[in-house]
Amino acid sequence: MTLKGLFSENPNIIINTDIDGFLSGMLLQKYYGCKVVGFSNSRETVWVSSEVKSIYDPIYIDLYVNRPDVVCIEQHIIAFDRKHHEKIKATCSKMNPNLDRERTFLGDMQSDYYHKYPFGTCHYLAYLMAKEGINVDFGNLSTKYAFIIKGKKHVTTAGQVLLRADDALYSTQGPYRDNALDWWHWLDPSKKTPAIQCMVQYINSLDIKRADECKRIIGYFFKALGCDGIDGAFKDITDDQGNMLVKVNNYNSVICRIMGMDLTLPQKYKIYKGDYNIDHRCAGSNMSILNSENLFSYAFVFSPKSQKPNFSYTLDTKLVK
Repeated sequence: MTLKGLFSENPNIIINTDIDGFLSGMLLQKYYGCKVVGFSNSRETVWVSSEVKSIYDPIYIDLYVNRPDVVCIEQHIIAFDRKHHEKIKATCSKMNPNLDRERTFLGDMQSDYYHKYPFGTCHYLAYLMAKEGINVDFGNLSTKYAFIIKGKKHVTTAGQVLLRADDALYSTQGPYRDNALDWWHWLDPSKKTPAIQCMVQYINSLDIKRADECKRIIGYFFKALGCDGIDGAFKDITDDQGNMLVKVNNYNSVICRIMGMDLTLPQKYKIYKGDYNIDHRCAGSNMSILNSENLFSYAFVFSPKSQKPNFSYTLDTKLVK
């Protein structure tokens, strides 16, 4: 399964409402001519343009959809254990770095949750594109962008925007550095892929203190653009009638300008909603829900040793407007 083959047959994609989703959409539009036809907020809502007949028709970017016939390109931990991993791989419809390297929720040594992929789908896409002979051009990551919040001027950069996707910058310089370095090596073992190397070099120009400061500044930046989260995410992208929010269009315009790419978005959407839940799972948990026909999407978001709820999932996604 190649990106070129997939998108030549079906260029329609649904992206996430966070910075990773927007960046992924820009890459796929620029290099494969993909067309954004919808969004997901990875929780209860999916928005699709009126031309989409079924929410199962497009290719999902940065969201795992449980149906085996739905193509997904994303980066979450989705396999409960090795047996479940093999079942997902057999569908041949899911592209995910954790599937590539057999990372599962439950595992032993190098296959466990601790060693999960720590970056964004957009970074994974750059790797997949390089394998197909496409060298992604991220431009000059030191390009500065000034903004004002609460009367104070701040400056962010293209590199900070790109590497905020799934916290790639801080993860590499932070407490999970060994795992991050292992994954950067996997993405480009020969150190000859320009797109990967420009990100690594940008990260190496900073230390942990500076990485922490960059994370704080980019959080201000996203807040100034009206985002609901410091990861550049929106909980909603439309009003109740399915009309794209002005702040989302403005956000898209600014990110495109910083990154030197374009992203065309529909302005009218149908709205689908599901029953969102987050529970705790560990070794020995009953995971029959993974076989439920009404399970739309899910991800393991923390390790089995975590005291926090670590299994995020959505059921019964249906058209509401």
